[in-house]
Amino acid sequence: MVMKKFRDPIHGFISISSEEQKIIDSPIFQRTRNIKQLSLGHYIYHGAEHSRFGHMIGAAHLAGCAFDSLAQNTKAVGEEFCADGLDRKTLRMAALLHDIGHTPFSHALENVLGTPHEKYSQQLVKVCFEDILNEVDIDVNEVNDLIEGAHRKRPYLGKIVNGQLDVDRLDYILRDSYYSGVSYGRYDLDRIISQLAIVDGKFVVLEGGYEAVEQMLFARYQMYQQVYFHKTKRVFELMLSKCGEILKEELNYPEPKDLTNSAEIEKYVKYDDRWFLNSIHKSENSVVKSIADMILKRKPYWEVYSPIMDRHRPTHSNLEPYDSTERLETIQSALQNNLNKLEIPEHEFLPDVATRSLYKIMPDYRTDEDEEQDSIYIHYKNRHYTEPLEKRSHVVYALATHQPYVIRGFVVPNKYNVIKQYLKSTYNLVLPERNRE
Repeated sequence: MVMKKFRDPIHGFISISSEEQKIIDSPIFQRTRNIKQLSLGHYIYHGAEHSRFGHMIGAAHLAGCAFDSLAQNTKAVGEEFCADGLDRKTLRMAALLHDIGHTPFSHALENVLGTPHEKYSQQLVKVCFEDILNEVDIDVNEVNDLIEGAHRKRPYLGKIVNGQLDVDRLDYILRDSYYSGVSYGRYDLDRIISQLAIVDGKFVVLEGGYEAVEQMLFARYQMYQQVYFHKTKRVFELMLSKCGEILKEELNYPEPKDLTNSAEIEKYVKYDDRWFLNSIHKSENSVVKSIADMILKRKPYWEVYSPIMDRHRPTHSNLEPYDSTERLETIQSALQNNLNKLEIPEHEFLPDVATRSLYKIMPDYRTDEDEEQDSIYIHYKNRHYTEPLEKRSHVVYALATHQPYVIRGFVVPNKYNVIKQYLKSTYNLVLPERNRE
């Protein structure tokens, strides 16, 4: 098999097969060079100019590494490994194509269309790449199943592409940390990959990888707190989203409805970050043009409330983290209901509710219900015993049961003092002084 090597800043040299190269060279894949991984994250972390293109190649590489480790370790623990070389190729293809359908600016505009990017990815895989996949006996339906985290014959393979410990997050945490110039997202990737196995038909991590998995989950938590939920990054994403909503209402933001014909796909190839920025800058809608100008000049809306601003009130215990979510939800709801009285147009106030489950645990361990859920499982070879990670790790259990939840509000700078006076008189919430210049 002819292989080409890509030099990747995260994983070093990555070998790409000839059929994978055909897919990478296609216009629909090349489009992802112009879709930034962190939307406007480079407005805060100037190095974060990286795209979906590199991330997908990195994910494919890790899928192959994970498969090889599964094969070796599964046999080492005395289990039968049924997957073969074709499964490995299929797995790499699914990882390579899992983000092919992303809308402009990645997740920032996904909610505007209301369709998960995975659905677009599956449509594009079916229409654009089925012929290439057939040439090497890869079933396009298996690729699409894996993108959803499923596999008809070997369910554990789906978890490599879409699961708690999938190659998507194993790559993006390190990649985003590297390009953002922060150290929060660093963890021992090699140790995790080297400890993967299949035991009793279940995707597990051998005991030697326990600390590395715990480290990865905490790294992901830190990345959400410091990078993904960064207030300035979030407000620029909300500004993009508001422009998208208005364009969609005016039928000027084409929602991909039929990606089954070549004409629609040719249009979709053009729908990248540059296309969207050009669309809002050329828009005849005055609100969109105003927001677009603020984005161009890097002039974000100003934060008017957040959990940090509400920390002055006492907690039940000096050692207990104070959660002001309920109070801020009340403030946010009241503000939205009083915008007209405050003479603030709806588009000049952007509410933000940012949450992400860092580790999903579903079973109730106080009952006898089946525990087969989305947990990461740790296997103890000497005792032939497997348990969910959160049963052993207090850190992971805390992350699972106390997911990050950020509630904030942003307003255009010239209405900041209006909101400031309202919040002080109504809720005794004191905002800092700000100079519009």
